[in-house]
Amino acid sequence: MTAIRNKHQQHQDIAPVQQLQRWSMIVDGNQHHQLSYLSPSECTHEFMLSEALIPQLRLMAILIAAQRLNDQQPTPAIISDEADWFAARILVMGIRVFHLDITLIPMLKTANLRARKFAQQHQLAFTPAQMRMSLHAGRPERLLIVETSTLIKSDLGIIQNSLNFAKSACLSESEIIKLTANNT
Repeated sequence: MTAIRNKHQQHQDIAPVQQLQRWSMIVDGNQHHQLSYLSPSECTHEFMLSEALIPQLRLMAILIAAQRLNDQQPTPAIISDEADWFAARILVMGIRVFHLDITLIPMLKTANLRARKFAQQHQLAFTPAQMRMSLHAGRPERLLIVETSTLIKSDLGIIQNSLNFAKSACLSESEIIKLTANNT
């Protein structure tokens, strides 16, 4: 009987699961793709976002990457890497879940560490992102499936979804700049 009570109490101590919304995001990250090169098959998902229309991501990725630069060495030609972009997505967009291939576990761990470090330095809220294993066989190369706590009822298409998300659900560019100015 005690075991049953303990098990029941354990279930009461578990926090309620937060509802998340799934987004399909066209990403360019650290590469130089353009939306004009998307095939029609890449834009048929519901609740799509375009990373290129959320400029805060590029700003945050570069700021996170810049923390690893030092005055003693020349600046490399490419400053940010994939983990910087994932860290930026975690902090700017509040992404809680990435649907990724299992081979990307080390990269996501690095991204969470970088996001946590940046958040601590700049007094930002931080929730580490998790991974859901996902097979990429039929998915377009630049399509990233993510889940956020931002819940939107109406799918307005990739452009309007992206602009609305950037404006209302992300850290703004001015907030990001203030964070870094206050901590220099």
